[in-house]
Amino acid sequence: MVGSGVHVLIIDDELSICMGVCNLLELNGYRTAYALSGWDGLEYLDINPDVDIVLLDVNLSPGFNGLEVLREIKDKQKYVQVIMFTSHDTLEIGLESMKRGALDFMSKPFNEKVFLKLTNLALERKHLEQIQDLYLEIVVHDLKNPLQIVSGSFEMLKYGIDQNKSDLQERMFETGKMGIRQIETMINNILTISRLEKKAMTAENQQFSIQEQVESSLQLFQPLKIEFDSDLPQVIYSDKDLFNRVLTNLTSNALRFVTPGDPVEISVEKNGECILVSVTNNGSFIPEECRTEIFDKFISIRKNNNMIRGQNFGLGLTFSKMAVEAMGGEIWVESENLTPSTTFKFTIKNDVKRISRQLKDSFNSC
Repeated sequence: MVGSGVHVLIIDDELSICMGVCNLLELNGYRTAYALSGWDGLEYLDINPDVDIVLLDVNLSPGFNGLEVLREIKDKQKYVQVIMFTSHDTLEIGLESMKRGALDFMSKPFNEKVFLKLTNLALERKHLEQIQDLYLEIVVHDLKNPLQIVSGSFEMLKYGIDQNKSDLQERMFETGKMGIRQIETMINNILTISRLEKKAMTAENQQFSIQEQVESSLQLFQPLKIEFDSDLPQVIYSDKDLFNRVLTNLTSNALRFVTPGDPVEISVEKNGECILVSVTNNGSFIPEECRTEIFDKFISIRKNNNMIRGQNFGLGLTFSKMAVEAMGGEIWVESENLTPSTTFKFTIKNDVKRISRQLKDSFNSC
């Protein structure tokens, strides 16, 4: 049968539609379930990650419409294919749905033949997305081995002529080391983005000194001007590795655009229960309409060669956004055209209560 074993969830606030569609699909071999609200649908997906297709009503009850539910579904279940279901068959609704990750859209009343055709497309797309992610991880992992060989050979060569190298050779070695670090960062960014998208990676919180971490992670970047708020806590509780990688990504990016000889300015301050970090460089400007999409990994499809007015950002910003959100924070851009200057700001949540519990437990154990 066409739908043999395919798991379909219908999310619609009209019980008669849910029952009717479920009955039709079950006659064709589908496994079906329905939810009468977006919240119930999301809960079902959490319990049943094997759902293949969601048929989602655009006009759900007020407070949580279909497009909002679509965004939540794609955030939680990367491979689930969503078909929007609407009584208003308009190109505008269809384009907005597909922009947010829907496979396609159908108009009411339910057309069984159209859905059967879309089933094959949905399953092919799901399988392709899974294969692409698997292939990506294999390729990236395989890149690490030759990179380690290059890095090791590079260090041995440097050691062999360390006593007698000229100034030119010294600059070439420093340039080579920087290139190796950039490639390592790119590989780690790609792997982490893939894992964060699949929810296979979460922030691993630990206690650390924010000031010491900033100073140690940025010691190889020059020129910098770093300022710390006097109200900063001595220690915070967050993911030290993700924080370090976000900070170095943004700093490295800023150094590419800063006016030669001028420093990148970094400030770290307390912002309620969060830590706010700002990374500012002069010499660049990002238009307001581009300040959201520069974090999108698919920007290269919409902007030629991943460029926004001459500025190439790559996957570093995509990684930074996902990592910051995993740490319970936000990231955004502020930019001035007159100066020009650009500031990337991000917050991370500091679990103050958890630190207090740790200190209390440590005191009680003494």
